[in-house]
Amino acid sequence: MMVFGSLSLTSVARESWPAALLVALLLGLFLWFGARLSAKDLATHRLPNTLVARWLLASFILLAVLSAIRMDFWPMLQAVLGMALLCGGYLLVALLSSGAMGMGDVKLAAVLGLNLGYFSLVALFAATVISFVLASVVVLIGVLLRRLTLKSAVPFGPFMLVGALAALLMAR
Repeated sequence: MMVFGSLSLTSVARESWPAALLVALLLGLFLWFGARLSAKDLATHRLPNTLVARWLLASFILLAVLSAIRMDFWPMLQAVLGMALLCGGYLLVALLSSGAMGMGDVKLAAVLGLNLGYFSLVALFAATVISFVLASVVVLIGVLLRRLTLKSAVPFGPFMLVGALAALLMAR
């Protein structure tokens, strides 16, 4: 049984060419939007609503078409559940963290939850763990090198994106 296998090269190679093309397009959009959002977050500590909304809309359309091509709509339901779970979890953290996490991260979590949830609900957990561990290590190194303090504002979007990409590409 594959945990994250829906995006492994072997599973994509077994797909019909339209499905494989859509999966490649989804990954391309992930990289394109992810790079733009990471650069913006690193520069301004903001994740622009327009970019996040465009990615959400494009992902929803492509995943719905992929479900139709595969004639399997269960993954689309999982995607919506993933979006609600990840967005809800990040919203809870944002509300409890007294401003340490912004609403841009919550909105980004909705997009990532949609994309991750389509392929695996387990990927939501993996992406979240990877994101927080990676951010913690970077902040710890920054504190040890005296480039950051425990009060420093660190953009979390890039860590979320790296964690999600790692979870998407992981295969057993």
